[in-house]
Amino acid sequence: MAKKYPFGAWVYNPITDFTPDEVDVWADMGLTCTMAGIISGPKDYDLFRQFLDRAQARGIKLIGWVNSITYYAAGNLTEEEYEARFTEVYNALKHPALHGFFVADEPNNPKQVETIKLCLKVQRQVAPELTPFINLMGSSYTLRGLHPDKSYNDFIKDLVEDTNMPSFCFDEYSQSINDGGVTLYYKTFKGQCDAAQYADTDIWATLLSSAHHVYRIPTEYQFTWQITMSAAFGCKGIIWFRLYDRDISPNYHGSPIDEYGDKTEQYDMLKRCHRRFNDQFGEIMLGLKRKKTFIVGFQRGDWPIFSSKSHDCIKAVRSFENGVISFFEDENGVEYMCFVNAQMDRIGHYVFEVDTSKYKLTELLLNGKLQSPADFSEHNGVLLNPGQMVLYRIDKK
Repeated sequence: MAKKYPFGAWVYNPITDFTPDEVDVWADMGLTCTMAGIISGPKDYDLFRQFLDRAQARGIKLIGWVNSITYYAAGNLTEEEYEARFTEVYNALKHPALHGFFVADEPNNPKQVETIKLCLKVQRQVAPELTPFINLMGSSYTLRGLHPDKSYNDFIKDLVEDTNMPSFCFDEYSQSINDGGVTLYYKTFKGQCDAAQYADTDIWATLLSSAHHVYRIPTEYQFTWQITMSAAFGCKGIIWFRLYDRDISPNYHGSPIDEYGDKTEQYDMLKRCHRRFNDQFGEIMLGLKRKKTFIVGFQRGDWPIFSSKSHDCIKAVRSFENGVISFFEDENGVEYMCFVNAQMDRIGHYVFEVDTSKYKLTELLLNGKLQSPADFSEHNGVLLNPGQMVLYRIDKK
């Protein structure tokens, strides 16, 4: 079975709120690697194993949130004590459909980081086939109190080297406020992507699917935009905040499943967005490594503006609309160009000026199963819906 791009969601409900049938709700929505509800203790293990069995049958992975092995519960434990506790949980729950265990969300001081390091280190030693899940604040690259004695790049690099963690996640919701919030989104991704690239680790993003506070309900175009932009910036997975509304949080609304357990318009929107991305790009994007990213249009959040000197193949991008252009490589050193219409509400027309004496571009669809030569003669270009993405392989002549 082809590897799917990881889409998941934060699920804060106790796992006992559900039956294993809920896995079908997640899989039908296009979630491929998701949290599965909070496990309060051994009394819930048998139920979670049933969830894992159903997930395996549906071809998806689950992230286990077991309260006793999060960093919240590990603060007063020695490494030996935590290892004994984690090993017991792991032996009870290891399963082919288990992606890993939730460890931490939004640490804000060095003491919490040291506890997180302990948890990550032990989990990677005991269960190297699993990927522990940690989520950092999007703004963590600016929080000197989190990493007072080093740069954020070195903070992430040390975290990776000390724990052998293969990836980390961060959250960013400001893109759902206003245009100023979109600029903050760009800034956040620049800080986090730079750190991940410096540390040579994968990066995931927690993005918004629930309205609350100043954050608005995303449209279908905005859901697409969040997915494709994040992929263009090199993200290897997306977790939505959040999946279920709950009646004890009346300010939160517009989630894919409302407080009555009914599917909303957002459920169907995300279902389409997940399917479209995984059908067209999800598998191939997982095998690509981002090298450089540029902005087409006006400056946003410290990303460089694309120019004639940015890449030998693409000499210019002509358009009245904004875009994001990224260059990737696969494991064989073959280069790819990913382009996204960075407008949330406007169709964009983009013309690429290609140095055809040295290169040719091949457009890839259906994860490379459909390939066609790109024609960028003088008046030809691409029309892209808001947030729509195109992917080209760059072949040297």
